[in-house]
Amino acid sequence: MKISAVNNFKYPNYAFSISSQRKQSPSFSSLKLKNDENNYSDTCFYRDIDTLDCAATLLKKTFPKGTDILDFASSNGEEAISLYSLLVNTSNNKYKIHCFDTSDRAVELGKKGIYTVFYPMSYDYLLLPEFSMLDDPNTREIKSKFYSVMEETKKPSYEINDINYLCQLERSPYFKIKYYKLKDEHKDKIEINKGNINNIDKVLPNKKVGAVLFRNAMYIETGNSYANGFSFNEDLNVNKKEIIEKIVDKVYEKLLPGGLFILGDIEKDHIYIADNHVNDKDKIFVSDYCTFIYKNSPLWEALSKDDRFEPVLYKNVDASVILGKEQKVPTIWRKK
Repeated sequence: MKISAVNNFKYPNYAFSISSQRKQSPSFSSLKLKNDENNYSDTCFYRDIDTLDCAATLLKKTFPKGTDILDFASSNGEEAISLYSLLVNTSNNKYKIHCFDTSDRAVELGKKGIYTVFYPMSYDYLLLPEFSMLDDPNTREIKSKFYSVMEETKKPSYEINDINYLCQLERSPYFKIKYYKLKDEHKDKIEINKGNINNIDKVLPNKKVGAVLFRNAMYIETGNSYANGFSFNEDLNVNKKEIIEKIVDKVYEKLLPGGLFILGDIEKDHIYIADNHVNDKDKIFVSDYCTFIYKNSPLWEALSKDDRFEPVLYKNVDASVILGKEQKVPTIWRKK
């Protein structure tokens, strides 16, 4: 069974693939907090490094003098900092990333600007100097980028991570935690405010940008929550295709020519439960879940519509929750 619009795409010769990029590097996870709805949420430094590295390469080539970048569903800004560290060097820091999130707590932490890296229970410990003996070349390169824009600072008076979570970790005799902040020369390059991608046309009015990040969050806008504990509580009257098309249209209008729309790689951002607006011919029954899914991803269809965007990076990701196999998904699209 194939549920992929990718198979119909003709990738140009310059299209990136994971095999042509650096080998898969570890994902660094550093924030564990309870958000406004009292659910646990995570964000990561250098999460999906392949996509971020490819995006940085393309942005430096297309906009060598710098550009504004918008990051929606940005949490406290760790992904934005990660991308920024891959973009800048000592002679060029003309890139600025404007971050937006709907969580008051995440925005509050981002504005305060102190971040944790701890051990154990997450891969972020590889950023700690104490573990340099474990570094491979990829990790050393990532750490070099991280420390080029971040510096260690003292523990703040406020709590960053969920207290109960850290109390559990502190029971380990090997527990370590450090606190970091952006170096002064980079502080004005990451700006964090409350906002939603549906209002992207109101951000930086009369100005277009080089990239829009909306990673691992489209499922929230569409209520596509099938992977959350086998949830069958979706509102099937929601027109997911219509919601996605409106967002994609606004992103297209906001991007400069050659600008990038950068997505995440979780399956529920790409594979969608069929709502009541889907014709029978456009959906497929998945017996293990006793439910229908879109035959072709409405996100991919919206992006490939009218030949406005082209995919320039695609990845194999684990789609075992719904498909029981890997799935190829595009994580970077470029405006033509």
